Amino acid sequence: MQAIRNSLMEKYGLSRYQVAQLTFLAKTVASDVSKMFIMAILFHRQFTLFLFALAVMLVLRCSTGGIHFYTYFECLAGSILYLWLAVFLLPHIMLPLPLMAILCTLCAIGCFFIGPVPSRYRPPYTETFKKRCKLIIATFIMLYTLTLSIMPDSSYIIVGFWVIILHFLQLLAAKYTRKENG
Repeated sequence: MQAIRNSLMEKYGLSRYQVAQLTFLAKTVASDVSKMFIMAILFHRQFTLFLFALAVMLVLRCSTGGIHFYTYFECLAGSILYLWLAVFLLPHIMLPLPLMAILCTLCAIGCFFIGPVPSRYRPPYTETFKKRCKLIIATFIMLYTLTLSIMPDSSYIIVGFWVIILHFLQLLAAKYTRKENG
């Protein structure tokens, strides 16, 4: 590994800090790809629902953050539990459409006021960035609520609904634990 670092520094004129950043990026990408691969195997019977849940989760997490686990296995276990709940368990709970719309609206409002909740290792967000994230999350969830009202029987839309509910709950937990820990 040191040989690769030295080669990057010599061949491309990178500083030690830049090489450390590239190393961090490579480890992060490898970690995330391996977790996705493991989860794809676990969710292979509902693979398209799994991918849809991941897509909704990506929008939500990128705009407001949430709970962060700091080891590979904690993150993998948390992600598996989150997606298992959203894809397999919670869609069996049938709620009336008006209640689902109300819950989505409450989640949009809650995420707007709570988010974003970054990792403790990230620098504080600027006010402009926070406002943009809040606008993205509220708009996304409200558009999703509209989609839910148009296609309430779609298994994909139901899975996305539960992803939104779980996201709001974990965002609430992240905000609370972040205040308690520092």
